[in-house]
Amino acid sequence: MSALDDKPFPKAPLIAAFLLVGASLLVVGGTRLGLMSAPAMTQEARVAEVARTGDLRFYDLPDGAVRVVAEGEADRVIPVASGGFVRGVLRSLVRDRRAQGMGSEQPFRVTQWSDGGVTIQDMATGRVLNLNAFGPTNRLDFVNLIAPVGQAANAGTAA
Repeated sequence: MSALDDKPFPKAPLIAAFLLVGASLLVVGGTRLGLMSAPAMTQEARVAEVARTGDLRFYDLPDGAVRVVAEGEADRVIPVASGGFVRGVLRSLVRDRRAQGMGSEQPFRVTQWSDGGVTIQDMATGRVLNLNAFGPTNRLDFVNLIAPVGQAANAGTAA
């Protein structure tokens, strides 16, 4: 037998733990049910301005590549062996459209902000994805799609 078997577990820490968990559940439950007001959340207003934007349409090609069409620009092609992140984001957005019974008539709007942020907005559903969370390389994949042909962005301009 060890010394732990001889002494009972102290009741004070156990009671304190139960009270802490109970109080947390009461506060969260009361806030969710509207019995208590939630603390005010401060949100910084977006002070960034649009640096560059483009409305893009994406079309699957028979060989598995993706054709990118932008108004007033030459078409671009994302080869099968590259563009995995772009394909994944588009798959997610298109899945939302199909779930809501929408077609591919509306474009996707890619916007690069003056603070370096990049977003893609589905003009059909209104869904907006902030692409900064996926890292600078993935963000640049979309920035390059709205850059003029032959003028690819680099990490310094989109940071």
